[in-house]
Amino acid sequence: MLNNFRLVLLGVLFSLSSCGYQLIRSDVASDVSFSVPTASNKSDFRGLESLLTQSMRQQLHGLIGAQLKSEHCDYSLDLTIDRAIRSARAWSRGGGVNMGMVVLTISYQLFDSSKQKVLNNKVSRTQEFLISTGEDTNHAFSEAIADVAQQIVIEIADHLTNNN
Repeated sequence: MLNNFRLVLLGVLFSLSSCGYQLIRSDVASDVSFSVPTASNKSDFRGLESLLTQSMRQQLHGLIGAQLKSEHCDYSLDLTIDRAIRSARAWSRGGGVNMGMVVLTISYQLFDSSKQKVLNNKVSRTQEFLISTGEDTNHAFSEAIADVAQQIVIEIADHLTNNN
């Protein structure tokens, strides 16, 4: 019985190591500095640019240990909110909204210290929310922004790992 358990455990370990997932080293950018100016916002939802900028700075520092500076940086990250919309996904019989949805599209460009563009991408997220649980549009946008910021930092970490 113990031998069977060991065999199963060994099989699980081998399958996990081959699935393609890897952890981000939290110190991948500990000696790299970033400038993250306030994001621009092309949407009708004011205030999202400050949420995105703050979330991005937190994720850069928290996930990969990046240093944040305002000038003389190794990299500069420009963020733009291209699209932010909300809609109702499910209506109640009385005409109210039971479930809503937000869609967020962020584009970003990463420049090195010589102002050369090294990354250029768009990331989109759709986030649903339930009115009955106290969630609202602001909550959904906050969650989508945090998710997008994390995705962008993962892409930056991948770039740093493969190009340094």
